[in-house]
Parts: sequence; structure tokens; C-alpha cells
Amino acid sequence: MLFSRGDLPSIRILMECLQEFRDVSGLAVNNAKSNIFTAGIQNDTLDEALAMTDFARGHMPVRYLGIPLAAQRLSVTDYSPLVDQIAGCIRKWTAKSLSFAGRLELIRSVLQGVECFWLQVFPLPMAVIEKIHRLCRAFLWNSKRAPVAWEDICHPKEEGGLGVRHIQSWNVALLARVLWNIHCKADTLWVKWVNEVYLRGASLWDWQPKKDDSPLLSTTCRDPGQNYH
Repeated sequence: MLFSRGDLPSIRILMECLQEFRDVSGLAVNNAKSNIFTAGIQNDTLDEALAMTDFARGHMPVRYLGIPLAAQRLSVTDYSPLVDQIAGCIRKWTAKSLSFAGRLELIRSVLQGVECFWLQVFPLPMAVIEKIHRLCRAFLWNSKRAPVAWEDICHPKEEGGLGVRHIQSWNVALLARVLWNIHCKADTLWVKWVNEVYLRGASLWDWQPKKDDSPLLSTTCRDPGQNYH
């Protein structure tokens, strides 16, 4: 993923860099699999940029490394890839003869590993969390009536549970870590960008997002526990 200013000289420099990279490495950009995303540029400039790059124009939301990128807050439908991935894993496992302990371990190790990638980026809507809970509950109990509430399953073992992470609590904890990194000005490119472009010297706790600011950042910077609906 490459970024540049939305003007033709900057785009031309970017394409020259790609050309030089191809000459040196022998690796070329696949134009058929590449897109250009723009914001706030005139139509004539956009047309020239498309002609210069020979890339198709992309539209949000788009998946990048399995995560949807969007200019607006994600809807429940945008989380379908996560739910579908979990459902797909469960379908494959259901065809096998697995013990209760085996199903439990798959939920804890595999499914919750899949969820983690999303949970550290987005506040999941309650509708999505409930869908995932239903899938995991049905898989754990082999589609039979659950004798124990899922909330109890998610308690630590020393408290009588089975040690499955509660998605909502886990999501809040991971997003709180993001806020802490911003507050501490962690040495990462994204944190530096947030502080320079959005906070501009203001404290994270005093920052008031504007209407056009990133909806994801605005939502995350609220009390993470209030992000569920």
C-alpha cells in the first residue's frame, strides 16, 4: 500500500519509483490486481491519474490483509467476513468426530486467534458478538441444548468457567491498549500520525473529534465500554 498527494506530479514520482523498483528487482506491479483510491480531487485530475497509473479506481470498503478499510463506520454487514470465516472453520470441524475437550480447545486456540485480529482494530457491534457466541455455543455443545450459560463458560477456570475469552471484554481490553499507546506516544508510525494529524498537541482525554475526523478513531477514543450497541 503506497500513499501520495492527490496531484499529478506526486503520482508521477510514485510511478517512476515503481518503474525503478521493477528495473532493479525484476518484480512488476500487477495492474489488474491494483487499485487507486482518491479523496477530494477534481474529476479531470482523477481521469489523468487513472490513465497515468493504468490502475482501476477502487471503492471503499475494501479488504486489506483480511481487514475492511472504510471511510465510514462499519455496518454489521461489513463484519460478515469475520463471521463467515468462523462459520467455515466450524463446518469443517463438525464433520469430524471430536471430543468436548477437542472442541473447546479449537474455540480457545483457533477461533479466538481469528477474532483477535479484528478485536484489536474495531469495536465489534453486539449483533456481531452475539452471532459469534451462537456459533461457538452450538459447536461446543454439538448443536444440543447448552446446559451452561455462555457467560459462565467465559469465566476463568479458577472461577468455575472453562477459560474461554469473553469477546466483548477482550475487545474493550485490546482497544484500551490502543488508547494507552496513543496517550504514551508509542514509537509507531500510526501513533505518530494520530498525534500529528488529529490530536495536534492536545491530550487524548481532552480531544473532541470533529465531524469529518476518522469515525473509527472517534469511536475508539470514547470509553471503549460504551461502543457496543
